[in-house]
Amino acid sequence: MIQALFIVCSNAGVAHWRVDNFVQSAYRNKFGHFFSPWYDKSRAENHPWEMDIVDDNYKKRILDELWDHAQKADVVVFQMVHTRPALDLFLAMRQALPNVPVVTESDDHILSTPDYNPASIAYSEPGSYCRDVAVAQFRASDAMIVSTPYLKEVYSEFCPNIYVVRNSLDFRIWGNLKKRANTDLVRIGWAGGASHGDDLKIVEPVIRKTLEKHPTVEFSIVHGVPQFLRGIDRVEAVMKWARIDRYPQFLASRNFDIGLAPLVDNNFNRAKSNLRWLEYAGLGIPCIASKVGHFAETIRHGEDGLLCESERDWLDSIDWLVHDANARKKIGKNANRRARADFNIDVETLNYCRILEEISGRGQTRPTESDPVEATA
Repeated sequence: MIQALFIVCSNAGVAHWRVDNFVQSAYRNKFGHFFSPWYDKSRAENHPWEMDIVDDNYKKRILDELWDHAQKADVVVFQMVHTRPALDLFLAMRQALPNVPVVTESDDHILSTPDYNPASIAYSEPGSYCRDVAVAQFRASDAMIVSTPYLKEVYSEFCPNIYVVRNSLDFRIWGNLKKRANTDLVRIGWAGGASHGDDLKIVEPVIRKTLEKHPTVEFSIVHGVPQFLRGIDRVEAVMKWARIDRYPQFLASRNFDIGLAPLVDNNFNRAKSNLRWLEYAGLGIPCIASKVGHFAETIRHGEDGLLCESERDWLDSIDWLVHDANARKKIGKNANRRARADFNIDVETLNYCRILEEISGRGQTRPTESDPVEATA
């Protein structure tokens, strides 16, 4: 049974999808022993261990705890680190445990972060501190785990051993959610983070035209509500944020009849996973998405979702689903069935275990640079 240590470096939401979901499934199904210290479902920002390891008040405790867990592991999986001291720890672990491969997990194309994303300041320019640290980590990794085939292709120049482990749903949770009572209005919704303003600009004119045409339609925009969608009649702006373990029920309570997933077509978004479609599918909600990246790769147009390339596509897709309740129900059911078959956490965790067993069996494969940050220049 594979023993894997997962070291979380991201906020609770990313860590939930890329670490905790798999840790819980492996434990529940006895597929392997996955362990992740310090994971906190309520944490909005990254765990502070990357800063704490240079603080004399915390350094010894954190390093002793990590060392104790790492010595028991067949493989160690780090999420992408953000500081030079954290990178030094990554490299030191490889040197101290020469028979244990050390792996990097990433689900974003950080090398092509668009200007509208706050992370662009740290990653967009070659030679920037965070970018150099990340690339050095990629180059020193014995393998990488990513969420989409596009990311595998992007990062292949830095690491030859890259595996795709897809974001997946835990249907023990997503299969038992309560919705609000239906109303006479058709409710169209979107839920996401605060960095999606440019994505939502795609559907701003669609929302306004739909509201003019359909008096029985209302919209609900949840979490990252841009200013240009606030204060519009029949557009609910929900600013409240839900803790990640409460998010599935929170989303279900919004009672969407149709879910939207607009994405600007750029390198960063082509690497993103189909997570928004997946969440809607978990609730049996039909999704209308941009024909971009993982959405285009996984959604079967007209069967378990709808794909759009133009404003006309968005308007026609919404018109169809607003008028045809049977189509909404059918596409939502098909999406749910597909998610249960192809994006089920228990199936994907078994695949993850097999991948880690392969990585463990191969051992360490990458030389350690004397100064890997300098080597990225």
